Amino acid sequence: MFDYIRSRNRTAVVFLISLAVFVPALVIPRSGEAHTGRTLVLVWSLGSMLISAVWLMVRWHEAKRLLRLRAGDGVLARWTIDAARWEWFRHHSNEWDKRDGVEPNNVDFAQTPGDSGIKVVVSRDGILIGADFHPLERDVRTTVRADWIEFYQIIPKPKGPALHIALRLPLQPGQEHLAAEVQQAYQRAYKAAASDRRPLIYVALICLVGLPAVTAMIWWIAKVTGWVE
Repeated sequence: MFDYIRSRNRTAVVFLISLAVFVPALVIPRSGEAHTGRTLVLVWSLGSMLISAVWLMVRWHEAKRLLRLRAGDGVLARWTIDAARWEWFRHHSNEWDKRDGVEPNNVDFAQTPGDSGIKVVVSRDGILIGADFHPLERDVRTTVRADWIEFYQIIPKPKGPALHIALRLPLQPGQEHLAAEVQQAYQRAYKAAASDRRPLIYVALICLVGLPAVTAMIWWIAKVTGWVE
């Protein structure tokens, strides 16, 4: 079971350490000719800082989804899976996973329901199954059956095949209508996102304004401290 909050905190530590190494190595004025080691430190810390900064933004956003869900913000549906139903569906899920062409179920069925069962909370951008959290994108495909629901999404990767994630879990008897409500909510959100041009504008601003500004600032500091002739 992946801990998004712990991963965010660890990534933040890596970023802060890289920043703490990079800034002094950059701003201290250059002196003497023996600066190979310091140059290596600058290159290593800058690379680590940039990579960890990007990863921190991803993990920060994912952890924020979990915290919002726990606070009840944007919750679409809640239901409880009792122990007997959890065990019954886990058995069927394991059998389905063995079939050709069926994506393995990513729900953590190793969790012990206990007397109160497994509580499920679905929000606008995530699902919490017991202690097992999964971010959900607006283009997630939901399939509603008589007594269970599937969330299926494809996460593109810069290199290699895309990541396929399937989440199949049972519904609570008498609460089957919640699955249709969740499905309709995500369909509306996807249609609204498709017509929203703001993400493209933000990306363009980062590429055309943000990155050049950061590069210019680093070059100016390097110029002042004597690293650039």
